[in-house]
Amino acid sequence: MAVRVLIVLTSNDRRGAEVEGSQLAAQLAAMGVAAEVVALRGGSADPLDVPALGARPLSPKVLRVLRRRARDVNVVVAFGSTTLPACATALLGTRTPFVYRSIGDPAQWAGGRLHRWRTARLFARAAHVVALWPAGAAAISRLYGVRAESTSCIPNARSPHEGAVDRAAARAPFDLPLDVPVVAWVGAMSDEKRPATAVAAVAATADCWLLMAGEGTLVDEVRAACRRELPDRHRLVGVVTPLEPVWAAADVVLLTSSTEGMPGVLIEAALRGVPAVATDVGAVASVVDDGVTGRLVAADASPAQLAAALTETVDRRAEWGRAAALHAHAFTWPEVLPHWVALLGRVGKPGR
Repeated sequence: MAVRVLIVLTSNDRRGAEVEGSQLAAQLAAMGVAAEVVALRGGSADPLDVPALGARPLSPKVLRVLRRRARDVNVVVAFGSTTLPACATALLGTRTPFVYRSIGDPAQWAGGRLHRWRTARLFARAAHVVALWPAGAAAISRLYGVRAESTSCIPNARSPHEGAVDRAAARAPFDLPLDVPVVAWVGAMSDEKRPATAVAAVAATADCWLLMAGEGTLVDEVRAACRRELPDRHRLVGVVTPLEPVWAAADVVLLTSSTEGMPGVLIEAALRGVPAVATDVGAVASVVDDGVTGRLVAADASPAQLAAALTETVDRRAEWGRAAALHAHAFTWPEVLPHWVALLGRVGKPGR
């Protein structure tokens, strides 16, 4: 693939879209592609190893630097959110095309008529749009007038996993008993992730423990909820990198989000044989096969309904865990990367 690629992230925060974009750059580079990754802004306390172009993502200075960095590549990949207006503006009048990677559920973030009109004008600047799943691509076409032939569906991906799990070794650092079912919850403690719902759900089970990894604006609220509802059955462990010990310690992974794209944590857990209980939002149903690799619940499921799904999934952990690992093979880089390679080679401008 004789093409040079610049991947642009909104920030160098250690969040799902940023992790996915940085991994895509690394995977391309590993196969000999001249790929680099930058972030529009920095400032994270625990940043990815990605250079930031500035402090304000849409400032004139950042846009000038982005335009200059894009001058010597064949194609730019704008990885969600603020990267769409940034690349649409910075690359205006240049010969460098950009591919926009939609990272969430387009139907959830559409906004009002004026917002959709402005966003449609930005989408029109992209050479191609990549959605996570077919319904996401259809929503982009419906809401923003993007032609179907200008969209593709490429799922998120993670590296394959091999190796046995040492449950005792994994649980010891978290001070978790060996003889209890452990529910893992991983993510930013923010409103759309609904971490307090996870606390209430685990509290409604008979004997599950909750292992929560993440930080965010709701961390104090979550800590108080855990002390009140799960006084002896929880561990809040902050940011864990890598997440291998969490998956090794867990019997089931719980996702309580009100909106999602295609959560990488579900893919990672599945590849390690951990079944899931997850709200049926965004592309989650692509990753979790209900009744086969875990349980899907409604976005507004009550803690009692989540607790029932958790209990069933724990009981069928061995069976559903094996199925999850097989199902998740479709979301590994060896399966997904060829689709990116073909697309970037097709869209990229001719080399000099």
